[in-house]
Amino acid sequence: MLSNTYRRKLAALGLGLLASTMAFAQSGGEEPSDGFLVPGLSVSPQGPRAGAPKALPQVELTGEILFQVLASEVAAQRGALSAATGTSLELARFTRDPRLARRAVEFALTSGDLVRALDAAQVWVELDPADVEARQTSLSLAAAAGRIEGLGAALRSRIATASASEKPAAIVEARRVLGRLEDRRRALDILDEALADVRDLPEARMALARAAATANDAPRALREARAAQAAQPDSEAAAALVLQTGIESEPDKVIAATRAFIASHPKARELRVLLVRALAQVQDVEGARAELDSMARANPEDFEVLYMQGALAYQTGQLDDAEKYLKQYSAIEDQRAAAGQPVPTPPEGNAALLLRVQVAEEQKRYDDAFELLQGVQDPAAAFPARLRQAVIRAKQGRLDDARKVLAILDPRDTREGVQVAMTESQILRDANRMDEATKVLADANAKYPDNPVIMYDLAMLNEREGKIAEMETLLRRVIAVKPDHAHAYNALGYSLADRKLRLPEAKALVERALNLQPDDAFIIDSMGWVYYRMGDNAKALSYLERAYSLRPDAEIAIHLGEVLWASGQQDKARQLWRDVSQKDPGNEVLRTTLARLEATL
Repeated sequence: MLSNTYRRKLAALGLGLLASTMAFAQSGGEEPSDGFLVPGLSVSPQGPRAGAPKALPQVELTGEILFQVLASEVAAQRGALSAATGTSLELARFTRDPRLARRAVEFALTSGDLVRALDAAQVWVELDPADVEARQTSLSLAAAAGRIEGLGAALRSRIATASASEKPAAIVEARRVLGRLEDRRRALDILDEALADVRDLPEARMALARAAATANDAPRALREARAAQAAQPDSEAAAALVLQTGIESEPDKVIAATRAFIASHPKARELRVLLVRALAQVQDVEGARAELDSMARANPEDFEVLYMQGALAYQTGQLDDAEKYLKQYSAIEDQRAAAGQPVPTPPEGNAALLLRVQVAEEQKRYDDAFELLQGVQDPAAAFPARLRQAVIRAKQGRLDDARKVLAILDPRDTREGVQVAMTESQILRDANRMDEATKVLADANAKYPDNPVIMYDLAMLNEREGKIAEMETLLRRVIAVKPDHAHAYNALGYSLADRKLRLPEAKALVERALNLQPDDAFIIDSMGWVYYRMGDNAKALSYLERAYSLRPDAEIAIHLGEVLWASGQQDKARQLWRDVSQKDPGNEVLRTTLARLEATL
């Protein structure tokens, strides 16, 4: 783990360090108060420097060494971080000063060169093997760079040399280091090796449980969590880990175990919150509600329970109860704020208020929702609150008022400007005012040129209006600006295929989209539609059936039905279309498909 000081230095290279180095040279050898330590000095007038190596090499500060130190700092300031890394590392090896190796690590990390950062960190460890930060940095970089050979042994050695009081921290650090590996199964194997000598410690069991859960080895995760709890029966953290790792595979057993722990540890608040979530996850709404009621009775001052009660009521469709609890929560929150008392808010910030807005909207109390949002004054939340107010006015059919809300906004940057344009365009589209929606996006495209979000949506509006050339121009520009925009490739390929135009090109475009997002149901649907247009019904069915299994969307069902119809499976096609019709009787795509095929339900 990198220290806070180290992290700050990564973000502030060059000028300050260069100035302090020059100050050192001009002072005749007295160490600057907060700058880079040059070779040959380990003690300042105030005493040993915090975090400095215990013993530094005695190297004469020659003009050549000073010049190279200055050169590395100037190179870094000018963005030549590779040169700065090389110079600092060469100096570290020559002078045997670990501080220069550490500086080389900083330069390499800033340039994103993990391999050279690791080389420098290993030199840092070689020069100061007792430095805990050096060892931790080296191990973390080894994992990040994918160099796992010997990593388990190194971590095992690190844990073995730690004192009894330091071993828990060393175990946690080993877990964090291995968390950088992309291969989670391999990370678990290496952690097994690293913890071979301390496996019976509860901290080791908990680390193994978390690593196993990350590696999708649920049975092992639960076993290790239970072993951790057996070793430390009063640990709330271990009890929580048992619940988290077992809720999917053994819900009844782990919930019963959690209840038993809470019965003997009634102050285990965080575990009780986890239990509420677990009960909701397994659809035991009454159990979750009873647990929250019990928490409220046991500690009436814990008014955050009101928020949780409101959230649970909302999730289960009890909107009146949700409003009651959330309103009580907001009132206490306001009282505490007015009295200058700390107000513990839910992690999302403004969560209670925004949930009340959602409840009011679903109950069609639009004016109440609008007024609640008016109370959002926090700068970070005020802008999205105003956008939401515009949408609410649009839901009321008050489009002019909605647009006035947007018109008085003063976007601080391009991102906010794009959000305003997208919101206004969507409001107009929902009101079927397509010409105005297109104009809003066209104006935004002129104001914020080459913005992929604006261009993509404008292309979709052009496609809807039959302006295929304009659509293609925009989508190709999106692809040029953002080559990984899967849906731009997909939209262009599907549009060509749907019109039976340039089918080989359409197939290539959708294939590119599928390579970028292989599990996207709509892109898979497009590939099926391309094959259908090319006359390969068998391949079309394989893609469309997969797309529908991933997402039973109405348009995917209509496409699948058409290919089934064309393949002679008309009963299956009708059943799919009936399902669509029941859910959306006015579906225009279904109507036109049935008319074109001269089919009936």
